[in-house]
Amino acid sequence: MIYKIFIRPILFLLNPESAHDLIFNIISRLKFFYPLFKFLYSPKEVWDEIEIKGLKFRNRVGIAAGLDKDGIAIRFFDAIGFSHIEVGTVTPLPQPGNPKPRLFRLVKDKALINRMGFNNSGADIIRENILKARKKISSDFLIGVNIGKNKDTQIENASEDYKICIEKLFDVADFFTVNISSPNTENLRILQTDEYLDSLLDVITLTNIEQAEKYSVLPKNIFLKIAPDLTNEEIEHIFLLVAKYDLCGIVATNTTITRYDLISDLDETGGLSGRPLKDISGIILDKLHSMNLNNPYAKLYLIGSGGIFTKEDYKEKLIAGADLVQIYTGYIYEGNAILKKLLK
Repeated sequence: MIYKIFIRPILFLLNPESAHDLIFNIISRLKFFYPLFKFLYSPKEVWDEIEIKGLKFRNRVGIAAGLDKDGIAIRFFDAIGFSHIEVGTVTPLPQPGNPKPRLFRLVKDKALINRMGFNNSGADIIRENILKARKKISSDFLIGVNIGKNKDTQIENASEDYKICIEKLFDVADFFTVNISSPNTENLRILQTDEYLDSLLDVITLTNIEQAEKYSVLPKNIFLKIAPDLTNEEIEHIFLLVAKYDLCGIVATNTTITRYDLISDLDETGGLSGRPLKDISGIILDKLHSMNLNNPYAKLYLIGSGGIFTKEDYKEKLIAGADLVQIYTGYIYEGNAILKKLLK
């Protein structure tokens, strides 16, 4: 309540990216106050814990990729009670992303438009940030790493970038999510098509096995993050390939390039997230769940993402087949109290 009445109105006076950077700079430096944040915001008991292929999640709610791109606030999100975070999207080399302005609020729609372009500090620095965080975080807080390709890497060579990210981050990640669905890196979504996806997943799977043998551990759980703007045929093809390569599951979904029934008249390119994405991503999730019921292979685990603000939104995702849910825009609008609200 304090956030929505006092803090959010002030932050929303600032440019969205400036507000984001300000908040993350503050919370990454307030480590002394993390026990207080834990007392105020973290659930006092475990709700909805779930185990997914050996990974135990203390609840079903995590932070989606994009909110903490460089892994500087991992300890904070652990303290306020989330079960996991996806850091990134991480690319092999640092990159500044697309020109600013590149993040926009649609307040009336409870939405955001972003065309960030995988701005991040690169795999080496983010690896160090994760290692520092691991010394202090709870043993039951999980760190996923969302990986992508650098902007300057040709699409034909994209698999090499994903391979490098897995190699550099294998021993610090609890799981990986392969991002081939951001609309803000030119031609990236082509990787979802027949021509590229099979060979990409082949490289990723082999790299995962090689790294597991190197460290004498089991291969990491890997999820594939898909776009909400796919045809039924494309969804089916992706599902079958994910099952074929025995990936852990699918994140449904990334942001959308569609603009249906918006109240705001902001005309900006990029991916739309928040409330308008809820039904669109929900349809994709429901289709994947239906395929799961008839899947001759092992069950694919599904992560629902898109438009989660309320307990009802959370329950809808679970009913539609989600094993986990992730939030981003909902956190921006609702603040730290959203987790208790979802799980209460």
